[in-house]
Amino acid sequence: MPIYEFRCNACNHLFEELVPVNTTGENQKCPECGHVGARRLVSAFAAHGLENGHIAVGQKLTSLDKARASSKSESKSGESTSSGESASKSA
Repeated sequence: MPIYEFRCNACNHLFEELVPVNTTGENQKCPECGHVGARRLVSAFAAHGLENGHIAVGQKLTSLDKARASSKSESKSGESTSSGESASKSA
């Protein structure tokens, strides 16, 4: 079940609830004023963790991650230099 944001129709209070996917908010009770009836809002979702080898936004890089990134960039720059040198030698 996802967490949705709701706005109370009576007092405009914003709140979040863990509800089934098809919930519209008509039966949601406002925690602030107790009014039954709210509007479900459109909001961005948050994704955390490591997925497909990519580090999630907000996650700190470790020293090992930094070392891997720098070694990859050095190997790529070395490849372009060596291929450029071989191209100039053959010409």
